This record gives sequence, structure tokens and C-alpha cells, in this order.
Amino acid sequence: MASNSEAGPEVLVVEIQAHDRPLASDLLPAQRREVVRARSVEEARARLAERKFDLVVADDSRLRAILDGLFAVVGVFTPEGVIVDTNRAPLVESGLEPSAVLGHKFVDLPWFSHAPAERERVAAAIGRAARGEGTRFETNILRTRGGVMYVDAAFAPLRAADGTITHVLGSGVDVTARHYAEEELAHSRARLAEAQRFAHVGSWEWEVGSDRVDWSDELYAVYGIERPQFDGTYKGFLARVHPDDRDSTISVVRDALETCSAFIYDHRVLRPNGDVRMLHTRGQVVTDEARRAVRLVGSCWDVTERWLATQALERSEAELHAILERVSDGFVALDREWRYTYVNNCAGKMFNRDAASLVGKHIWTEFPDGVGQPFHLAYERAAATQKPVQLRDYYVPWNRWFENRIYPSPDGLTIFFTDITEQMQAEEDLRASREQLRALAARLDAIREEERRTISREIHDRIGQDLTALALDFAWLRTRLPEGDAEARERTEQMRRLIDGTLATARRVAAELRPVLLEDLGLGEAIAWQAREFEKRTGIVCSVDAAAQVPSGVPSAAQLTLYRILQEALTNVARHAGARLVSIHLAPSGDGKHLVLSIQDDGRGITEQELARRTSLGLLGMHERALVVGGDVAVRGVAGSGTRVTARVPILSGPGSD
Repeated sequence: MASNSEAGPEVLVVEIQAHDRPLASDLLPAQRREVVRARSVEEARARLAERKFDLVVADDSRLRAILDGLFAVVGVFTPEGVIVDTNRAPLVESGLEPSAVLGHKFVDLPWFSHAPAERERVAAAIGRAARGEGTRFETNILRTRGGVMYVDAAFAPLRAADGTITHVLGSGVDVTARHYAEEELAHSRARLAEAQRFAHVGSWEWEVGSDRVDWSDELYAVYGIERPQFDGTYKGFLARVHPDDRDSTISVVRDALETCSAFIYDHRVLRPNGDVRMLHTRGQVVTDEARRAVRLVGSCWDVTERWLATQALERSEAELHAILERVSDGFVALDREWRYTYVNNCAGKMFNRDAASLVGKHIWTEFPDGVGQPFHLAYERAAATQKPVQLRDYYVPWNRWFENRIYPSPDGLTIFFTDITEQMQAEEDLRASREQLRALAARLDAIREEERRTISREIHDRIGQDLTALALDFAWLRTRLPEGDAEARERTEQMRRLIDGTLATARRVAAELRPVLLEDLGLGEAIAWQAREFEKRTGIVCSVDAAAQVPSGVPSAAQLTLYRILQEALTNVARHAGARLVSIHLAPSGDGKHLVLSIQDDGRGITEQELARRTSLGLLGMHERALVVGGDVAVRGVAGSGTRVTARVPILSGPGSD
């Protein structure tokens, strides 16, 4: 290498471009080349002191190897953004040759073909760096093999010794995994916040040493405050705890700090508007290496609605308990294993046992005499069918009558029961009294019928005969009146008509008192005669269908009962119905067990109120008459369509008898 001793040293500074061959290999012929390497500047100075070298070259191959070994992208650009140097990472990633990259504008590479907006951002960042303003941001590029790579990019100015900006240095690190992780973390936090909002769950953290308390957004919502309203301290938290729960809260936290163990507790908080909320809190203690508590973390569930529901349920149970203790009925509850879960005091008194002592005990162990009794079978049936059962029966072991109302559920049975022994005795006494009254009524009716027969016989035999004799004598007397005495003849004619009318009335009254037709011709003819007489008296048309032969198994007393019921029914029609037509039908029932008489009118129709009226003695008399002979009477009215009376008497299997 030639030199000029008079002039100063001339230095050629070579800027090695990316992927150039080593400088010494290109500047010296191979046959004259001897290369000595110095590993540092200090070693190079020592070697220069020992001998003279024709050429000293700075070798950046080691630095180049380091840069190429980085996965990060490192590039040098002109102020206009043209690539003048780059490491191998972007070339390997993109599969591009150096010729396709060097000398080209960075933003014109295919990496930005998918997003013009990102191209503009990068170009603007290079421009700012060329003006001396460094910048860093996250961008994304298109991978050659498909997909998007997220890059943490930075651009900074490169200056010469005089401070002039000569190039722009760009670097980028693949943060795709971090980007997706952060994105997933953000989604997870959003889902967590949404879940907390729906579940009314908030999370918290307390740094014990610094006394810093952090709450999640939902916890602020639970407390009903905004972030500026909470000072983020343990004392500030305690200030919002309900005064009645503050001491217990302090105790729980103190125990957790001392034992470094997890904790669970419930406490109330006061909102600024005065509302009270109930929180269910779970917490963990985080310790250092010395097992000292450094942080408490946990979550709070807003369980106010459940708490209020529980309180309401407790109040309801207390009220129910009070009601069950006030009722006069016995009440017990049994589980599926036939053990008492509840016994009220009234039941205890009936059992002659302490009510509380029975709870938890087996019903048939405590009362073995009840096994196989009707009530035991009813309990089994209700439990098996899951349908309510009501039973009134005699309980032999206690010689008492009980009425049980049994209500099943999947959890067991609830049973109300009443001692009805006195009621049953009263009902029995009432039935006996009614039977006595009915027997008395039957006896009185028989006496009345006998009196009617007697009176009818007297009217027929005495009054009827006397009137007949009077009529004969009066006829004889008329033949002896003077021919010219018109006034006398007129007066005697009036007397004759009066005698005939009185005789007819006597016969009718005698027939009604003692229905001879019923005895002589049968019930059908008696009904037909009664209908004709009724039609004559009232003008109400009667349609009779009573030609059927009365079965021999109908006693004469029952036939007389039907006849009297007909008379009463026709009397009611004349008095109350306002009818124009009455239809009478007599025939055996379809099953042949009863003889049925029906009287149907087309009047206004009897009302339910009239049927229920206690003063309706005529209706009551019809019922009582039928009951005496083992029959019954049904009366039904339809407004505007009339009233129907149906009387039934039994047909005995043997021939009827008096």
C-alpha cells in the first residue's frame, strides 16, 4: 500500500452492506494474502506495535452473526424509507431474496399489502424518525405463508458524528402470541366482568402492608358507589359494613391474618341510599416465604334476594307454627321413613304425649296398636298414590272416632285429625231423634188416615144418606105444590139444586178423605179421577199416563203415599205455579226396583230459594211421607219452564201387604 510521507494519512471508510463478503477477501489478491485476526482493539494495538500490516480492516462478522441470530427484525433505511441493510430474520420469515428487499421502500414490500392503513402508519413513523422523533407502536404484517403477524415496531434516527440524521433504524419483534394472549385475556376479563354482573359477584384484593384495597367493577355496583367514593383502604371498607356486623367482620379478618387460612362469612353492607345488602364472602390469604400474610384476595356474592327470601321463609314458618299451635285440630308431619318431623300441642294432648318428644320417632314404633287399622292403611294409600285421602272412622285402640285429612308429598305426609267422638254421638242421637220423629209422624199419619176414613164414612153413611132422604122427601113435596104458584116452584127448584150440590160436595169430600177408588180400582184410576176433579175445579188441563199395572210388590201404604203426594203437588200447582198444563206419569223404574210418579207443570218454575225455605211445609210433608215407606221425593224447577216433582216408592220382592 503506497503512502506519502509529506501528506497526512488517507483513510477509506467502507460501509459494509448487508450480506457483503468479508472486506479482506475482496480487497487483497488471494496469493499475497495473510490474514491475522485480533479479537479486540487492545489486541490489535499490541500486534501493530510488534509488526507492520499492509491493511487493517474492521471485521463486523461477529456482530453480523449476532444480528442474524436474532429473531427480531433489524433494518437500516434511508430517510425516504429505502432499505439499505437488514438482518436475516425478515428474509427467512418471508422467503425473500436480498435483491427483493435491499434498495426497495420498506412500505412497498408485500408485508403491507393487506392493510393500507398500516402501511400509512409505518411510512409516517419512518418519516418522523427521519426528522429526529423516535416512535414505537404495534402493527401487523402479512405473512408470506398466510396469516397475520403482530409486530412490536420501533423506529429511531441514526446520526453522523456531526449530529446529522443519515439513516433510520427500524426494529420489530414478533408479538403475535402475546397479542392473542392479551386479546384472549381481555375477552376473559370481559366475560368475567359480565359473569360477575349477572351473578352479582365482585372480586377484591387487599395488600396488607400498603393497606391498598382493590375492588372489581361489579363490587362497586354491589356497594352502590362509584370508584371516587371509596378511598381503597381497609378502614374505608369497614366503614361500609353494617354496624351490627362490623365486629364479626374484624374478627374473621383478624383470624385469617393470624392463621393464614381461607375464610368464609356473611355480612351486611350499607349503601349510601340506606339500602342494606347481604354479601357472602370467600377469601384466601397469600403469604411470603416466611408464612406471613402479605395479601388477601377473594370474592363477594350479593345474596340479598336469597337472604330476604330466607327471612321471609323463616317468618312464614314462624307464622305457620303459630297457626298450627292455635288450631283445635291435631297436626303431624311424617317423613318418608314414617318418622315425625312436626307434632303440634293439640296432637300431643290427643296422644297423651309430649309433642316435642315425638319428633324424630317412628309412628308405628310409638303407636304399634295402630298398625293394620283403617288409618294406617289410609296413610299407606296416600303415600303410594300421592293423592289426598280423607277418612272418618272408629279407632278401636282408643275407643274414639276420628276424622283424618291426609295430604301426601314426595317428602312424606301431613295429617290433620280431629276427635269427632262427641260429634258422632250427637249425630247418632240426632238420627235416633229423627227416626223417632219419623215414626211419630208415621203414626200420626196413620191416625190421620184412620180419622179420615171415619169422617168419610160418617159423611157417606150419615150425611149422605140424610141428604138423599131429604132429596126424596123434597121431590115428593114438589109434586104437591099448587100448579099456579110459580114463586113457590122457583124457590123449591133452588132448594133442590142446593140439596144436590150439597150431596155432591159430601160425596167429593168423602172421596178425598177416603179414596175409595184407590181401594176398589187401584192407584191408576184414583190418579185419573183426582186429575179430572182438579181440572174441573181449576181449569188447568191435566194429561195423565197412569194406565200401567201397579206391581203387586207395592204395599197399599206406599200407593196411598203416592196418591197423597199427587194431591199436595196439584195443590201447589194451583196455588203457586201459574200453569196451564199438568202432565202426570206413573210407571215402574227402568231397573224395576221402584214405582215412580212424576208431576210436571209448565208454570214459572220453583226457585232454589223456595226449595230451601224451611216454611215450605207442603214439600217437607211430601219428603217425610216418602221416607216413611222407604221412598224419596225430588223437586226441580226451571225458570219459565215449570216444576217437576218425582216420587219413588220401593217395589218389594214379595207381594205387597198392609
